[in-house]
Amino acid sequence: MFQFVRDDRTAGLYTITVSQFALVFMLSAVAVAVPALGREFGASASHLGLVESSYISAVAMLLFPVTRLSDKIGRGATFAFGMGLFTAVSMILPLSNTISQFIVLRVFQGCGGAMMVSTGLALIADMYPGPGRAKAMGIASAGVYLGLSMGPWLGGLIVTHLGWRWIFYGGAIPCAIGLFLSIRTLPVKPVIRHGVRFDFGGAVFIALGMILLSQGGSHLDGSNGALMLVAGIFFLVCFVFWEGRAKAPLLSLALFSGNPAFSLGSAAQFISYAAIYGITFLLSLYLQVAQGMTASDAGLLLMVQPVMQVILSLVSGKWCERWSPHLVATVGMSIATAGLGAAVFLAVFPSLWFAALILALCGAGSAMFATANMAVIMGAVTRENYGVASAVVAAMRTTGMTVSLVFISGVFAVVIGPAALTAENADLFIRAMYTAFIALTVFSALGVLMSAKGRLRARADGPNAGN
Repeated sequence: MFQFVRDDRTAGLYTITVSQFALVFMLSAVAVAVPALGREFGASASHLGLVESSYISAVAMLLFPVTRLSDKIGRGATFAFGMGLFTAVSMILPLSNTISQFIVLRVFQGCGGAMMVSTGLALIADMYPGPGRAKAMGIASAGVYLGLSMGPWLGGLIVTHLGWRWIFYGGAIPCAIGLFLSIRTLPVKPVIRHGVRFDFGGAVFIALGMILLSQGGSHLDGSNGALMLVAGIFFLVCFVFWEGRAKAPLLSLALFSGNPAFSLGSAAQFISYAAIYGITFLLSLYLQVAQGMTASDAGLLLMVQPVMQVILSLVSGKWCERWSPHLVATVGMSIATAGLGAAVFLAVFPSLWFAALILALCGAGSAMFATANMAVIMGAVTRENYGVASAVVAAMRTTGMTVSLVFISGVFAVVIGPAALTAENADLFIRAMYTAFIALTVFSALGVLMSAKGRLRARADGPNAGN
């Protein structure tokens, strides 16, 4: 195993922290830039949905394959290659001349992001095998929270005063520094490990499923979109069946068998992100298209959600020690569902204070749920399965985010059609937003029931079940 000296270990930690910041910042900042992209490229509302969903779906489809690849060639090599790809594409993206070019490049950027997501925290575990690991994980998590908090505000300022291209130029700078540090401090030389088998069939099924799912949602205004959507779901179902029979599966389904706390917690994780994630995207468009706000002003308001996430993430862990994590997760999911339900009435009460309340409820509830549900999931597996369980949690998160954006793109395609999204057709956008929020609220309520059911089943299985 590669031995880290103290100075290299510290530099490696901050390299990974930079990568965590860049990944989340690029998501939240680009969400604010979507209206500006639409105006410049004359893009339809459904194509604007692909700006985010193409990136997330690329991360989702590569998460498990890249995890197995890192077992084959080394985590450091996979991480460095991913950061290099992410940085290079970030520099090329501003050169796009059409929305189609931009979307294709976002897919490649997501490929680089998947390599960093799947290996970053595992590298920290390698660097800090004993004391100091929790502190190191906390520093890396701070990068995520910083990216979430700064993305809408800083992204809005950049779009308003410099233009959307500078989001990518600016984001590429810390990534380039991180790439230089990773080459100096991490074990980036590939080391081929023989005996590690790769599940090519599973990789093909999940890639086809995610690509067709994201494309089908954005083309639902035509028959081809429906066919792609059905085909995407079909290939994802094939992936699940294949993994249950593969000799070296990308995803071991044994964890789900006879483990209701893990199964229901994972399902609730997927539902939470599928229901809540799209609210930033929808409200960014609403504030700028329907309310006429600048990107910087909209970004400032959108900060309410990540700020509440930071605050509640810091305290909800203590609540999980005082009360059952299942109970905290269910309460958190209920609060987030209430926020989504309130968003249904945004067209009736178009106050900015009301929009801020919606963001605060969704941010607080999702943070409570995420912290507590992670405790539920990790408490439902043995220590030797922590790595696989962490990959499952990440997969449920990214797949949920993909489904959220694909669904919104589909609603846009059906309600708004191929027309460019402008202030002139804001009434159509509001109707689409209203439809999306109703469906997402119902779906989130299902997550509340799923979380509550998991709590009751764990209690029925015994006082220590799921802990």
